[in-house]
Amino acid sequence: MRPLARAGSALLLAASLPLSIGHAAPAAPAVQQPPAAPAPAPNEPAPSAGPPPGQPCGASAARFENGKTFNMVVTRAGQIQTNNPLRPLTPEVNEVLLVVIAGKVATAYGPDFATLRRGSAPAAIEAMLGGPIKWQPSLPTLPDAMTIVSEEGAPLAQLTFRACETPPAVKAPPKAQARKKAPARRAPPKAAAEKTPPGFSMPQGAIAE
Repeated sequence: MRPLARAGSALLLAASLPLSIGHAAPAAPAVQQPPAAPAPAPNEPAPSAGPPPGQPCGASAARFENGKTFNMVVTRAGQIQTNNPLRPLTPEVNEVLLVVIAGKVATAYGPDFATLRRGSAPAAIEAMLGGPIKWQPSLPTLPDAMTIVSEEGAPLAQLTFRACETPPAVKAPPKAQARKKAPARRAPPKAAAEKTPPGFSMPQGAIAE
């Protein structure tokens, strides 16, 4: 009986050995996933809007319209700086635009582009504001909207940038025809009439013939 008991114990020991070896095997390493990209903040501000498409126009002209029949083409841009005696450290700056309206050259000037007044020739604007216009070599980036106001400051037209274009042709002012003046004719000197004192009559035959 003892040999049979030893054989059974040996079989039980052999059967339990693979199970203990299987439990002792190390587990496979876990695959690391790449970190997820951070989600955008919900209150993150949107990127600021850039200049209108097509600007700056450079050597071309900039066309502004009000959506109806009025349009203004800007061909040059500059500034006039003048000194105010009451504020010597802060010079006054006026924006000046050379524009074409209905085929005629004009100017638009003002302290900013929201209060532009329509003016005449650049020389007249210089004389009125008291300083020379410093023109820029090409058109800078202009605002998307401009406002033309009256002399009292009331808005007359709200203009919006449309596109860059070739500077329009300008109507030449009519030439004044010089009129030839005829030489003035001088009347021959009249003979001095003999004067008689009032109330005195010359008797007939007093002057010999």
